[in-house]
Amino acid sequence: MLKSWRDSQVTTDNYWTRKANTRIGRRRVLAGTLTAGAGLAGLTVVGCGDDDDDDDNGSNPTNTPGDGPTTQPTSADSGNFDATLTSGIGSDAGSLDPQSLAGTGGGNWPNTSTHFVTPLHVDQDTSDVVGWAADWEWVDDNAALMLTARPGVTFHNGETLNAEQLKFNLDRELGRAEYNPAFESGHASQFASVGDVSIIDDMTIRVELAKPDVLLPTRIAGTMFLVEMNAVIEQGDSDFAQDPVGSGPFKYISRVPDSEIKSERFDDFFYGRDEQYAPRLPYVKNLVQRVIPEDTARLAALETGEIDLADKVSPDLAASFEDRSGFTVFYMPGDQPMHIHINIRDENAPGGGPNPWRDVRVRQAANIAVDLDTIIQTLLTGNEKRSYGSAQRSFGFPSDLESKKYEYDPQQAKALLAEAGYEDGFDTSFYYPVGRWPNTEPVVQAIAGYLGDVGINCSIQAQQYQVTTTAFKERSNDGLTFWGMAGGSDPGPNFRYGYHSGGGYTMAYDESAGLDLLIEESETIFDPEERRQVIGEVITKFYENAHWIFLYEPVTIAVGSDKLEWSFYNNVLSNPEYWNIKVKSS
Repeated sequence: MLKSWRDSQVTTDNYWTRKANTRIGRRRVLAGTLTAGAGLAGLTVVGCGDDDDDDDNGSNPTNTPGDGPTTQPTSADSGNFDATLTSGIGSDAGSLDPQSLAGTGGGNWPNTSTHFVTPLHVDQDTSDVVGWAADWEWVDDNAALMLTARPGVTFHNGETLNAEQLKFNLDRELGRAEYNPAFESGHASQFASVGDVSIIDDMTIRVELAKPDVLLPTRIAGTMFLVEMNAVIEQGDSDFAQDPVGSGPFKYISRVPDSEIKSERFDDFFYGRDEQYAPRLPYVKNLVQRVIPEDTARLAALETGEIDLADKVSPDLAASFEDRSGFTVFYMPGDQPMHIHINIRDENAPGGGPNPWRDVRVRQAANIAVDLDTIIQTLLTGNEKRSYGSAQRSFGFPSDLESKKYEYDPQQAKALLAEAGYEDGFDTSFYYPVGRWPNTEPVVQAIAGYLGDVGINCSIQAQQYQVTTTAFKERSNDGLTFWGMAGGSDPGPNFRYGYHSGGGYTMAYDESAGLDLLIEESETIFDPEERRQVIGEVITKFYENAHWIFLYEPVTIAVGSDKLEWSFYNNVLSNPEYWNIKVKSS
């Protein structure tokens, strides 16, 4: 049904697919000190994702990437407001508790983007951190942050958002909540700058800073999904993770792990369909997310009418639906930097001997061993941009970094390996999560083939997404792991999450690059131009030191029934906007 830039795409029936068969309130973030620097604080949900839940994203589905956002929701003057929307997704959430270790990260978007909201929001056009479920402002020369709950925000159990709820959520994220100080939050490192949190009045809390942190409002906007205090205390952490209570556009109903999640519209959602930002009150009454890991199976379910939307479909399969009556193809331009995460932390390889990945020459060799342009043109849509670690649109991205890109040169890769003492190559593990990103397996097979050609022999191992996220946090994956870090307008939260030695997702850390001090410095700079320079230095050092094998910023594809009406609100989008999808009236 949709004609697009994919008409010239090369078929994926190529060397790599054949080889795969043979082997395995509008206040700026700097308010109080600056009036300049718009674009500084973009929404970033760290982890993977999410893509994850972090979407400040999308263009009209009938447009090609680059045509620009519609910045308008789906029209509200028609449709079946009692309809059920059934979506096929590739992987389940790790946990339904959005603050837990297993529940954080972009792969948890089926839960976080439906059942929860954060106190603050980021304007996708200006990158300002704005009031959402709460308002905010810096006080006392940026020594403290005031958060004031918006009147009328209610949780799904009828409880009201107030100062006590805000304090509980921030304390819980920090592992300080009195009911269980041992709670393991997946976001604790994001809020390391937070000192004392005190209640000022029924609706307002004061958050003291133990150290300057220009990114604190952005972190709150991107990661602090609000849970209902009384439900957590009464149920306990384990039971709450099975039966969560949030305040998002959809209310959780039930879940069969690795099978489906059922939700229904929260008619008391505080944000109406005519308001400025998103998410807004949904159009559909019921939402069913069915976990179908294989995209061929998701499309088969779409064809038989079992589902209405097949999320994250590979380009070659989506192409076959473009001109078919009854279907619509949605191309969602993203900015999530895909990469191969490298375990540099382990001193020794699993079989004994030194870990070869600790040598920067080996990592540089791996980057130039991969013909990334061919992968983009043959296995993806052909419109993906190269990744350099942080999204190219992010604040502080160095304008000269593209000129330093790793060019495909297998002979030079072999020379670097020999120089590092690996003339005969070496063996390594190569893990990838299933169902999270389209065409992951053929891309991984292609990369393994290129690495094998220069002597880096990969043992490929598929994992459930939740297993991979746990492996990051436990530092248990050796060798290589295919992964995606969140994009967003400001890379600062990702620095703390995936670049800093203390980051929850940091396995690729080389102390010799000296990134920790630069990252910590960037969090204390309130002058935008000075901060831009330091951030650019972090991005450049990370790239030149080859902490990852750098890949691409993906374009995500979904295929839906033509009974759906969906005009993207966001200008970068990696996951469906369920709140913004309408089922047409019969």
